[in-house]
Amino acid sequence: MAGFAIVIGWAMYTAFSAAQSIFLTKAGPHAYPLFFIVLALAVWPIAALQGALTRRFGVGRAFRITLIANAVMAIGIFTAYTLREDATVAFTAYVVYSVAFELVMLNFWSFVTQHFNVLEGKRIFPVIAAGSSVGYILSGFTTTIVAVFATEPLIFVWALGSIAAAIMSVGLERTLFRPAFTDEADQFLVAHEVERKRHGAIAVLRRAFEHVAGSRLVLALVMLAFVLQIVSRVGDYLVAVLFVAATHNNLQELTILIGNAWLVSYVVQLVVSLFVAPWVLNRLGVKNAIMALPIFTLIGFTAVAVNPVLGTALFLFIVRNGLQTGLDDPAQNVLGGALPAQVVPRLLYLLDNAVLPGAAVATGAGLLLLQAAVTASVEVLAAAGIALAVLLIVAAWWVRSLYVDAIYSRLRTHALSLADFQQAVGRPTPDQVIELQGYIRGTDAKTREFAAAALAKSSPEAFASMAPELLASPDVTVRRIVLQMAPPESITADQLLAAAHDDDGWVRAAAAIAGVIRKDRWEGSQEVLRALAGSDAPRDRAAAAWAAAFVADDGTVVTALRDADPGVRLEGIRSLARMKGQVTGVAEALLGCMCDAQVAVRREALRQAVRWAPPAEWQQRYAETLADGLASGDRDVRRLAAEAMAAQAPEALALALPLLLARDETSAAAVEALVRSGRPDLFQHARGHLETVLASGVQLARLSSRVRGAMRHVDGNTAAAYALLRIGLDDYVSSAAASGLAAMRALHGKRGFATVERGLASEQSPTRMEALETLLNFGPGWLAGPLARLLEPESFDPVVARPLSHAELESLTQHSDKWVRETAEAAAHGLSEHMKELIALKRVPLFSTLTLEQLASIDRLMVTRHYAKGESAFRRGDVGAELYVVVDGEIRVHLDHDGREVTLAKHGGGTVLGEMSVFDDEPRSASAQATSDTTVRVLRRDRLHAIVHEHPEVLLEFVRNLSQRLRAMDEKVAESEESLPATP
Repeated sequence: MAGFAIVIGWAMYTAFSAAQSIFLTKAGPHAYPLFFIVLALAVWPIAALQGALTRRFGVGRAFRITLIANAVMAIGIFTAYTLREDATVAFTAYVVYSVAFELVMLNFWSFVTQHFNVLEGKRIFPVIAAGSSVGYILSGFTTTIVAVFATEPLIFVWALGSIAAAIMSVGLERTLFRPAFTDEADQFLVAHEVERKRHGAIAVLRRAFEHVAGSRLVLALVMLAFVLQIVSRVGDYLVAVLFVAATHNNLQELTILIGNAWLVSYVVQLVVSLFVAPWVLNRLGVKNAIMALPIFTLIGFTAVAVNPVLGTALFLFIVRNGLQTGLDDPAQNVLGGALPAQVVPRLLYLLDNAVLPGAAVATGAGLLLLQAAVTASVEVLAAAGIALAVLLIVAAWWVRSLYVDAIYSRLRTHALSLADFQQAVGRPTPDQVIELQGYIRGTDAKTREFAAAALAKSSPEAFASMAPELLASPDVTVRRIVLQMAPPESITADQLLAAAHDDDGWVRAAAAIAGVIRKDRWEGSQEVLRALAGSDAPRDRAAAAWAAAFVADDGTVVTALRDADPGVRLEGIRSLARMKGQVTGVAEALLGCMCDAQVAVRREALRQAVRWAPPAEWQQRYAETLADGLASGDRDVRRLAAEAMAAQAPEALALALPLLLARDETSAAAVEALVRSGRPDLFQHARGHLETVLASGVQLARLSSRVRGAMRHVDGNTAAAYALLRIGLDDYVSSAAASGLAAMRALHGKRGFATVERGLASEQSPTRMEALETLLNFGPGWLAGPLARLLEPESFDPVVARPLSHAELESLTQHSDKWVRETAEAAAHGLSEHMKELIALKRVPLFSTLTLEQLASIDRLMVTRHYAKGESAFRRGDVGAELYVVVDGEIRVHLDHDGREVTLAKHGGGTVLGEMSVFDDEPRSASAQATSDTTVRVLRRDRLHAIVHEHPEVLLEFVRNLSQRLRAMDEKVAESEESLPATP
């Protein structure tokens, strides 16, 4: 991906140097104000064009179309230069190039972000930015070399780079893994995109302005961005005037000068972003870093005003392009962390579509008025720049003050990470140290613990001075933080000895580690760690596992992974992560955790499997374990297993191919993993499977529609057989649709496909239709077309509802799917008792959403009971732990009151009773009696808990059933209150 960024950066900025040089030479710097206005007004058409291309062709194809169009435009501009290189052509060519540049950048970041979620982006995007910087530097070298001969041929670099990038994008799209995104920030970005499509740009802008009116920090950020854009445009104009004057309007010299200026600027930017920015952000904090650019901008304008020569112009140019990109942009990115996550997408939309274009238009109009009123000389522009730079400093200072307040406000509400706090404030002032100490001595436990860690990170000396006081704190976590984070030499041997006898094992472990890392090593550390590792208390063993990472104790980590307690195993996995997976003999234990019965342990082990490469002798078992993870009933386990396969064992994805033939969530998970993998061969396997399954699903959906229509004209056993056949057919159709949705999710997750899925599940017809239309727009056609048909059963309504012929039933008995075969055989030759029981379970609302495969697994856990007429199933006051499904007959639920029996409800076939007793230990609140000979299926509490764990949708039915009962009770209470006479 970095190489891709290099090619695009090299191509676009080489052409930029050429187009800008010709523009300044032919049209002159005085044309810049009009250019600013035209380019700003092109923002909305550019955004609309990008959106239209993406909706019509998808992100990857839209990007390639844009790149190919850039290559064509490059040739067209070169031809225009050859035919007539005058002011009009130069101005038009510069506008066309700038619009094309913006469109390429928009598509580039859309293309990149679909392959990385927010958390990954924080690690990957700096690498991409560094690649872009290398491309910009190469463009400087290219410009300097080629311009010696002529400027216009540089445009061909734009065309060649665009074609090369288009070719590279094909390979990248096939090989890059598409991760699922679970971070809240990702969800808000997608929700914002969906809101914009649904309600329109004006409505979204209006809501964004509501945030501006409701938050002083948001208003300050908007003002800072507005002023910064104006200052930048004025600086561009001033530098252009000086550059043209220094080269005496000579195209060759101006092109070489601009190429060298960009070269130096981006070398500075690369150095600043890699070395200076991290130090500044860590030592000075964002609160001070945001002042750097305004101050240097004021220095630059002042230097030009005092001595308007090429050297001062270059300094201002480097400040504008090198310092802003290298230091201010990272600072601005961190600055957004002070805002709630749901505000950030709307603020960015407001900046990109209103504030920044508005500032550019205002700058252009202001400069045009300046040109008309007075001569726009270097001195006048420099004076205006100084005034604007002072205004920029004021705006930045306002943001700084509000930002610090916002950071401490988020600290008090526990909405801030320790790293974010340190990066925000840097080295705290004495007043801030006192404030943190006040929080440490406060009553709120979470704030106290966070403030202690923040003070230890940001001001170790002040924290060390509090060590005696904090070691006596009743808060276990605070005592542990002191031993973990205070400078080791500030803890005395006596304090370590006292901590080694603390009641809490984690405090003892922290004391042992503090003793190990001291220059004068404390001798009691090993004894403490041995005692913890051999303790009978799981909390002590977990503390020993945590400490093992600091002393590189491989044996303790491996032992922790095999511990009987899941909490100890979790801590062992985290220690493995802190040791970067470099633990001898850990393979077998870690693979065991990846198959752990505890879902939390299994998830954590798979998270580390993404970064852990097994030894060669364990590679096969590792691949098999990940393949087993794809068959898990837990969605997170399936997602993590797929990511681990793509990252560490791509060959293991081949083991997922047999899982495509499964009929539960496993098949959909395998499809999603293969589509996300980026492996062309595996993608083709998944595509072939999907095309077959979807085609078969369409055929069976059509037959199901006929069966549904024919059921109106049959009765008895034939009707029951047709009902069962329809269930089998619909199960297959649902499974095919689930696989198709999994593929769409893998392809379009970053574009808000989750919202489409929610729309498809809606009971509102207009919402479903809108979701289906959006699905078709997403594409690709081979997937979206048949999938949309499966998701719209009404499209299969037959004109004539005729029963299936014997030949059609016999054909279904040869189908590849087990339940299609068995239900077709039942329809052709009669229902077995087992099939009748499955039909009875399917009719129960509690199990109505389950497939026949799932119902069969539940049926195996149930027992059948028969009650004669008048026989009691249970009595009031009994301690029950069983759920009853009435298969045939009727059960009356009643209460004895004043010698009379009051009937509460009657339950016939297909209903459930006694479900509350399987979730609590309370006695039965009523009695149940068979009113006729009755057959029931009984499910015990322990077996129901296992079902709920495997099929959470059953629990949702319980909740829905309970809510319906509560709503009915509320209605009865309301009716009884209305019937009471009014109180006089």
